[in-house]
Amino acid sequence: MSWPGQVPVNDPDKPQMREDTHFQAPHAQAPQYQDIVLIGGGHSHAAFLQRWAKKPLAGVRLTLVSPQVQSAYSGMLPGMIAGHYSFSDIHIDLPRLCGAAGARFVQACAHHIDPVEKKVSLLGRPDLEYDLVSLDVGATPCRKIPGSDLAIPVKPVGHFHRYWQQLKQQVQGEHKPLRLGIVGGGLGGCELAMAMSWALEEPVYSGRVEIHLMHAGNRLPEEYALLARRMVARELGRLNVHTHRNWRVAEITSRGVHSDEGDFLALDKVLLCTEAGAPPWLAQSGLALDEQGFVQVDEYLRAVEFPSVFATGDVASPPDTRTPRSARNALDQGPALYHNLRATLLEQPLKPYRASKHFFSLLSCGSQRAIVARGGFSAAGSLFWHWKDHRDRQQMGRLMRPLKQGYTGRSSAGTKSKPTIFSSLAASWKNLSRPAPRGLERRDEMSVAGLRNRANITSAAGLLNRTLSSLPQSQPIATALARGEDTSSIRLHSGNLLVQRSSQLPALVPDPWLFGRLSALHALSYLVASQVQPLSALAQVTLPQGASELATRDLQQLLDGAARELNQHNCALTGGSTGEGPELQLALTITGETTTEPLQSKPQLRAGDCLILTKPLGNGTLLAAEQQGKARGRWMQQALELMLQSNATAADIFLSSHAHELDVVHDTGLLGRVLEMLNWQIGHSAQSAYTEGANRQDALQLGARLFADALPLLPGATSCAGHGLLSRRHQYNARAFTALQNPTAWRAAPLLPLLVDPQICGGLLGAVPADCAEDCLTTLQASGCRHAAIIGVVEELPASGDQQHYAAQPVQLAQSGDWKKLTRHQSELIS
Repeated sequence: MSWPGQVPVNDPDKPQMREDTHFQAPHAQAPQYQDIVLIGGGHSHAAFLQRWAKKPLAGVRLTLVSPQVQSAYSGMLPGMIAGHYSFSDIHIDLPRLCGAAGARFVQACAHHIDPVEKKVSLLGRPDLEYDLVSLDVGATPCRKIPGSDLAIPVKPVGHFHRYWQQLKQQVQGEHKPLRLGIVGGGLGGCELAMAMSWALEEPVYSGRVEIHLMHAGNRLPEEYALLARRMVARELGRLNVHTHRNWRVAEITSRGVHSDEGDFLALDKVLLCTEAGAPPWLAQSGLALDEQGFVQVDEYLRAVEFPSVFATGDVASPPDTRTPRSARNALDQGPALYHNLRATLLEQPLKPYRASKHFFSLLSCGSQRAIVARGGFSAAGSLFWHWKDHRDRQQMGRLMRPLKQGYTGRSSAGTKSKPTIFSSLAASWKNLSRPAPRGLERRDEMSVAGLRNRANITSAAGLLNRTLSSLPQSQPIATALARGEDTSSIRLHSGNLLVQRSSQLPALVPDPWLFGRLSALHALSYLVASQVQPLSALAQVTLPQGASELATRDLQQLLDGAARELNQHNCALTGGSTGEGPELQLALTITGETTTEPLQSKPQLRAGDCLILTKPLGNGTLLAAEQQGKARGRWMQQALELMLQSNATAADIFLSSHAHELDVVHDTGLLGRVLEMLNWQIGHSAQSAYTEGANRQDALQLGARLFADALPLLPGATSCAGHGLLSRRHQYNARAFTALQNPTAWRAAPLLPLLVDPQICGGLLGAVPADCAEDCLTTLQASGCRHAAIIGVVEELPASGDQQHYAAQPVQLAQSGDWKKLTRHQSELIS
């Protein structure tokens, strides 16, 4: 039978592929000399990335740091609450936008910035150095009100959306009276109150749900003129929203809110939509701040006294204090930020940012109605809502356009169209009319504009030694469980075995610290599946070409991530070497010691054993899709969370459950790993595969039945595989399909490619006796392997003829199956 992309079966002697060829590596990058770091995924940075995708600056490495993988467009938030938009309609996929712009995405939370040393501190990981940094971390509702920890803030939007979905289900399911309060009567508070009332239309009009809007002042909202405020009041009344003017909340309790005049309003839930508050960690940064704690910037959006720091959006305090904090102004600051960051590196004149003074304000009114206001003019109606909807969708379309136009790769060099005579003349005139760019044309590892000096430049050996000396050291060896495959073993004079395992991977993700963690866990997994204690590791690092300062930063991040995971397994990173190449790579050689023989030298499977898998399948196709910019951010986030889960605890549980076989699902995929357990060789005849060695006769009579509906799969994996987004290793692994007894029934199934999907940091596959399987599974799930499942059983193959020939296809893929019934049947056959 012929399979798409399958290597012919009559080519069994194809050499084993190296680990570093499993996945499509990023395109080689041009040398890089400058680091621009964007902290926060706000509107200004999204607009910046959209422009950078069109015209990047060669020689500059761009990094975006954000705790969330999706950024909400706040102008459409009320529409999402009201039900006019879905969650994905108003959110930008930051990792994909970074990929389209050739930028690195780092999912982390910043909690300090040192503008003197040019470092940003990130929670749970090493500092990130920069040459230029921009802050667009937004603002959160002010929590100065006593008891505000009992309230639900509107931002971050992701948390509020989950809370809102639960609240709607509670209202629709319980049919109990509910009183909701919103603290803050600005534009955001009014829109939120009307959106919630519209979404809960029936219970609000029946009186079962009450929505109360509390505002400290008399003007509701403060930003509008008299006529516009009257229209807002009319719309609030139409939607049965109870407004409370001159109600300054003094305290929030579990029963309601108290005003500063001693009044009390009973409420079941309180939402915070108050004036914006600055992130508290800015107070310790040394940056000049205003009275509210926001970063003071000049007309070029640069922090006062620190020209290497920029700030935009809600966190910035511009010289013109009348500039409102709004999504519109944040988006308008994006182009100015883009120009001024480039101009700083190129030593060109900067352009001042001027906030637009004349624009219409559009306020959505829950239903498909909106109020338009400009100065003393205002009007309301459905026409203005459709106008607002068109503008918002148009803005989202501009931000998402780099994703629709295609993935540019992680290279700073874009594809240029063939110039015409008119474009050439225009470019020549533009070059004559502006100052010649400087700085980045000097490819001598020196930064421009005095941003850095040569003090940090050192040799490769000194760079590695300095980095290693700064890493946290592992603790003394206690106890551990490990196991390896494709390893070398040496018998020591003490009788113990010295085991070594080498693993090399290209950078699978743009974040070097995260890549270091993944590489270490992937290398350790080969040892974790047997009784081998890892002792020490050597690192061989290939660094991209560029300035040595950037190499220092990459190496520090990479080895810190690797050492973090190695130390967790009581393994010390003791040394290594560095080299230069087109892309970042890490090879780890881990040495361990064990007192037992490797289990793979003698198959231990029994008929009736249950096959248990600890992690979902599909990270191979997701990584391949991510390299092409086609994997959604939330898919990769969930995949990486599971990939970063160590297999050590699961291995301990398997061994205490008397597992007969234990292995890691890695480069050969699940099906290949099952066949290796069965000792079935791809491309060999059934007779030769089952008669190699008399001592293996019993084990060679075994097959496996897999349950399709029990296989855990990563979100998005079937979608990516269905679109042909597969690892390069997949074609070689597809030879294992010849081992299926019933391939025709599954030929078009989206599950099929995932059976041979190569895995990085994959889960463990264990063969456990049936009487221990249920307890083993329960313990695995309780320990954190929440996706662990019994995916099949080991069966005795039916013999034919002279009892020397067995089924040529030892694996049957069934839609479902009762593992308890099947294991009982196997026990009866054996007895």
